[in-house]
Amino acid sequence: MDNRLSSERDPVPLDFLSGGETGSLMRTHDWTSSPLGAPSTWPQSLRSVVGLLLGSKFPMFVAWGADLGFLYNDAYAEILGAKHPRALGIRFHDVWSEIWPDISPLIDAAMAGEASYRENLPLVMNRRGFDEQTWFTFSYSPVRDESGRVAGMFCAVAETTGQILAERRQAFRIKLEETLRDLSDPRAIMAAAVEALGQHLGANRVGYSEVQADDDTIVCETCFADGVEPLIGAFSLRAFGPDSIARQRKGQIDVCDDLTADPTQVHATWAEIETRAFVSVPLIRNGRFTASLYVNFREAHRWSQEEVTLIEDVAARTWSAVERARAEAALADSERHFRAFVTASSDVVYRMSPDWAEMRQLDGRGILLDATSPNEAWLGSYVHPDDQPQVTAAIQKAILAKSMFELEHRVRRADGTIGWVHSRALPIMREDGEIVEWFGAASDVTARRQAEEDIEKLALQLARERARLATLIETLPVGVALVDPQGTTLLSNPAFRRYRPDGVIPSRVPGDREQWIAHDDQGCQVPKSHYPSARALQGELVTGIEFLHRSPDGQESWTRVSGIPLRDSDGHVSGALSVIVDIDDIKRSEERQRLLINELNHRVKNTLATVQSISSQTLRNAASTEEARSSLEARLFALSRAHDVLTQENWEGAELHEITAQAVEPYSNRGENRLHLSGPKVRLSPRMALAVAMMLQELATNAVKYGALSNPTGEIRMSWRVEGKAPGRLRFRWEESGGPPVQIPTRRGFGSRLIERSLALDLDGNVRIDFAVTGVICTVDAPIT
Repeated sequence: MDNRLSSERDPVPLDFLSGGETGSLMRTHDWTSSPLGAPSTWPQSLRSVVGLLLGSKFPMFVAWGADLGFLYNDAYAEILGAKHPRALGIRFHDVWSEIWPDISPLIDAAMAGEASYRENLPLVMNRRGFDEQTWFTFSYSPVRDESGRVAGMFCAVAETTGQILAERRQAFRIKLEETLRDLSDPRAIMAAAVEALGQHLGANRVGYSEVQADDDTIVCETCFADGVEPLIGAFSLRAFGPDSIARQRKGQIDVCDDLTADPTQVHATWAEIETRAFVSVPLIRNGRFTASLYVNFREAHRWSQEEVTLIEDVAARTWSAVERARAEAALADSERHFRAFVTASSDVVYRMSPDWAEMRQLDGRGILLDATSPNEAWLGSYVHPDDQPQVTAAIQKAILAKSMFELEHRVRRADGTIGWVHSRALPIMREDGEIVEWFGAASDVTARRQAEEDIEKLALQLARERARLATLIETLPVGVALVDPQGTTLLSNPAFRRYRPDGVIPSRVPGDREQWIAHDDQGCQVPKSHYPSARALQGELVTGIEFLHRSPDGQESWTRVSGIPLRDSDGHVSGALSVIVDIDDIKRSEERQRLLINELNHRVKNTLATVQSISSQTLRNAASTEEARSSLEARLFALSRAHDVLTQENWEGAELHEITAQAVEPYSNRGENRLHLSGPKVRLSPRMALAVAMMLQELATNAVKYGALSNPTGEIRMSWRVEGKAPGRLRFRWEESGGPPVQIPTRRGFGSRLIERSLALDLDGNVRIDFAVTGVICTVDAPIT
């Protein structure tokens, strides 16, 4: 017997299975194991329902037959999740076994012919490999076959999970906001937030941890715990794994559904605190990881995006509330400190509008009139008219720079008088940088300004007096300096600065810079501790100590220094007056006078000795008294002429050319050119000059008598040169020509002996006379002195 439905025996069109992906699956599906059988065997009533739901965009399904074979459309496939397409054609119970206890009563009612409707029914489903809380609004309706009996059930369903969670999250946020709004203690805010979040999520632990300054230690003080131990104390961040902490340092939320399935986690740490799933939301401030809100589950937990978003939102809201509370607490502390400061201060305190157009408040403290209500005319009421432009300019500058206003200006005081205040004001700004108001304080500086004005007047008067004194001192011909107790020059004139350009008086010059040598009236050197300035600073009046001053370039000059102590009103030495008188000309004049007297004494003795020698030799060798007289006069005149030359030079020496010219000048007649002088400029000492003069006198006298000057045609050439290193040796030559032939004398006369012996000794050299036939030649080789 053939038990198949007629449709199985006679194939029918499957047009009713058209509609979306699921319709296509139905046409190609293997229905062998399905309690529904092949679509071709389905009754018309089932075909109609299936055609209806496949053509709908609303989630629908139908369960048919005794085993409630399951059929659905594309919209419902999204609700099935991972159960699709396996759920196609199998038993209803096998599709939703996890929620069967919740829905089976409603199924039974539908199969009994009773329709049902449920709104936002909570169901814990496992459609993606894990349990999740869902909500659905649906209706179950009975479906009858051709015989009129109930053969199945039809369901139109809408998942409201997102809506319910959104409503719950919104309700949670509102409640949390209300709770936090009434709290002002930061720790109480965190405690309320973690408890509310933990209860809302059903978590085992929720808490806050704050990262310490070392960036490695976290401190957990606030924790909600249910079924596990609370996490309280200090912990190392490294114990929670480098990868997790690195993500949070970057500001990334760290999410883990199952720690046992994540090899990057430090399992021992999490196991010790009974945690298998967690979310950690970091708080980043100024680029630094500063805190985190963590949520822990003891078992694996599939975190939804909505949960993670909620935790992130709670973290942001809570931290905002905590920071606000901390800021308010700090502000309250600051306000208390400020109030205490204001109460204890004697300064004027004021508040101004952002543009300074309005004074909002002023506590005058008896200095200025109080302003308890806004005052737009404050500038004219308080500030002196002459200072108002300056005040306005300073205000505008401070507003543009958003920086401190600070100025000293005149004000009209509470008693009507004009005074001075030093005013400072700082801008109070919002987070966006806009100025809310200005807060300022003003100190009464009237007394100081009056004192400064008095001091300025006195200083001006002193400056005038000092200028007059300076003018007087500047014009004094002696050096004058006013020095302080340390020996530093406060005031000096050019004559003083000539000796002390460094401004330090002699008694304060360090030993290695000593440039002064003092002598007492006995000529003994005075120690530095006895210098006039040092003694004057000790209170002693010192006058007339002579100093030999040596300048840095080696120049020396004589001064006379005095020290006069200056005393204050109590009689204490407050400084000294140092006076320097230039006595260098006097000292050098005295030295020259002494030298001249000594030289005169020496020269007189030498001259007398020379005269005595000349007289003795002349008288001894003269043939007659007349010859003796004539020779003696000539030699004394020669000596006199040499003395004249030396006297003109202050007996400091004479030029050889001048000595030679003076010696032969008596033998030179106008119009004649018989005497010839040639040689460089050579300066001789007095002794050498006299010796050369006497030598020339003897040679000239002999030439007149016997040599070149004894006839009209004879000539004499006198030449000299200097050889060797300075001062060198003098090479002098007297050479006669054109005179009578010369005969060598049979005996040496006085003149020859005087030249070759006595004068040679005076010259400390060699003198030689040659009697050549053509004329006498005399040569001198002597060191220049």
